[in-house]
Amino acid sequence: MDDDRYLRAYFTEMLGTFAFVLVSAGAVVVTPFLPGAALPWWKVTGIAVATGAIYAGMLAVTLPVSGGYLNPAIAIMLWVFKKIDGPRASALVLVQLLGATLAALILRYVLPGQDDILRASRLGAPHLNLDFFNAVALGSILKGAGIELLLTFILTFAVFGLAFDPRMPRGATRLTPLWLGLIVMAITIVGLPLTGAALNPARWFGPAIAETTVMFLRGRAFEDNAVYWIGPIAGSLLAGALYSTLVLPPVAEERPAQTAANATGGPVGAGSTLFRARK
Repeated sequence: MDDDRYLRAYFTEMLGTFAFVLVSAGAVVVTPFLPGAALPWWKVTGIAVATGAIYAGMLAVTLPVSGGYLNPAIAIMLWVFKKIDGPRASALVLVQLLGATLAALILRYVLPGQDDILRASRLGAPHLNLDFFNAVALGSILKGAGIELLLTFILTFAVFGLAFDPRMPRGATRLTPLWLGLIVMAITIVGLPLTGAALNPARWFGPAIAETTVMFLRGRAFEDNAVYWIGPIAGSLLAGALYSTLVLPPVAEERPAQTAANATGGPVGAGSTLFRARK
């Protein structure tokens, strides 16, 4: 029974990440930015709204079941701070990356594939915007990683507070997907013109894999990959460390962590086991 429950949780997490990447990357593909052109505010806003809305919707479905937040960086943070164990964190990361890759490959072969659209959108893969960064060099990689770190820090700081702070009002935690969706929407508006606002290694990884299927994009798909591994993971770990040491009250360490089902108002049961803190 336990194995069946975990398989259902991982499958749910994979589908949630699949839907998140399909819509967020798809929004970029259907509103491509032309190289060298100014980024229209309505395009940035539209992509941000689509990204935040699909993230909120998929969190509402997946949190009571799997609790991985559709994000490998957050799953790793939960493991480091002993909210989930290592094997479960590893499984969550794997299914998130798989779901993201499947979504991006579907975008690659279903949406229009004209060369100019592919060049402008890069299949929705986040990359350093060379209008802001002169070249993909060490300095640009560090700056890009810093931007992703800061943006992911904001998101994960909110995740940690909503999920594990005993002072958080129950009414607020019931709306966890809404708050996190709004946060993703806001920081996407800021980060999209700079780094693509991945905030999530899976959000970059899937479309980057799909880029390797396009001859003229293949050589550039992984040129700035460090930005999207180091930035989000470091930002999540920093947020978890600061919240747990400087914000979370000492008594919270003796209290079982609030489950994802509590955060979304659902019953505490077998479905939320993946998210329980280890005692």
